[in-house]
Amino acid sequence: MKQSYVCVVLSAVLLLIVLGLAAPTVPANPVPPVFWYDDMEGDVSGWTTEDFTATAEPHFHVDSYLAYNAGGHSWWCGTLDYQPWGGYGNSWDDRLELPAIYLEPTAVEEMSWGAVKAMYREDKTPDRPGPTRDRDHHPILTYAYRCFSEPGYDYTYVQVESCGTYVNLAVYDGVAQWTDIGPSGFDLSSYGDPLNIRFRFVSDGAYSDEDGLYLSNGGGFHVDNIKVYDFASGEILFYDDAESGGLCTPSVPGAAGDYWHLIDRKCPAFSDPHSWWCGDDADTSLIPPNLNNGLYTPVIDLYESLCCTCFFFMHLAVPTVDNDYISFLGTCDGDNYYHIVSYWGDFGSCDGWAATPINTGYDIGQFCGTPFQYGGMLFVMHTSDNGCGPGGGGDAGVMLDDFWLESNYFYGAGRESGDATTTRPRLSGAERLMHATRYYGR
Repeated sequence: MKQSYVCVVLSAVLLLIVLGLAAPTVPANPVPPVFWYDDMEGDVSGWTTEDFTATAEPHFHVDSYLAYNAGGHSWWCGTLDYQPWGGYGNSWDDRLELPAIYLEPTAVEEMSWGAVKAMYREDKTPDRPGPTRDRDHHPILTYAYRCFSEPGYDYTYVQVESCGTYVNLAVYDGVAQWTDIGPSGFDLSSYGDPLNIRFRFVSDGAYSDEDGLYLSNGGGFHVDNIKVYDFASGEILFYDDAESGGLCTPSVPGAAGDYWHLIDRKCPAFSDPHSWWCGDDADTSLIPPNLNNGLYTPVIDLYESLCCTCFFFMHLAVPTVDNDYISFLGTCDGDNYYHIVSYWGDFGSCDGWAATPINTGYDIGQFCGTPFQYGGMLFVMHTSDNGCGPGGGGDAGVMLDDFWLESNYFYGAGRESGDATTTRPRLSGAERLMHATRYYGR
């Protein structure tokens, strides 16, 4: 299950206290060397950032796989790339948009498919600006759908535009076999002309078919027989049965921007003055909306290691009122990154630093066959439509500082122990516990 950050931190601190009291004075095993350390005060060219929204591709497409009608086609937001039975990935934000549906005729240069149909109505009326109508329309939206997505985290929204903002008509998650919502559908008569309708599938940063932590059966969302008709007259204003390629348009949001950067504000930095932060310096209390921003550590050569643990200092100011969070991923080869954990929470003070990354760290060796040679991490900041904030500690979001890797390793032919250069002494258990109680125990 996904974890609430505060609960994880408190549990980690209590566990460390118990283990610290019970631990022997002399360690039974050799102390792992610090392979690499960076306090963000020197050359950080090995760190890289990426805006994943800039490279996103639509996943809605017409497919015969698990279609509504045997031998036919349906719109599917899913893929066969991850599992042979089909599924979906992490951090998807996909839209399937209907053409604008005009209930009244409009100027030629603004015509849509719906407008062309309107011109051939026997009772067509003169143009009027805005949503004012000359006759009573009762447009109804109906469709058949199927969904299979992680309950409580990955959703499909059926939306219509109202005054420039999309509002939800229905929200689906969990498992639902093919269901026709019936001719009553959703009454759209209270919304303006033209009608802008879309299906939107959103998954969070972990637990999907992509990482294998949540296995769906042909997820995340199918839809078919999308129809908008006038209840008063029975006239069909739009119909898409997904045959012949479909009449809707798949899309993804535009690039949200790349916001990970070094800052020199004293409050969020553990070792002054610099730390990593994902946000906009123009307003430090709000992280921009719709982000999916990655921060990569350098990939470090670990000399055929049996294990590797990553440590760092982290301050969180991510309120739990919205679906904003940060995900940690580890790599053993620099190419494939595996989800470790996702966190959210708010310390409410600028010197509150997380205990778990300092004390227990994060084991990336769990993803590797031993021995392995490389180690590194990826931090991904996710924000919702409203962005993240305001932050109780002065700066919203997540601040990262003082990153290091510890590892035992084999000494291969021609290697000496001194080849593993350490730039920082390893923190003792007592020192780590001191950091935890000092910066979190408030």
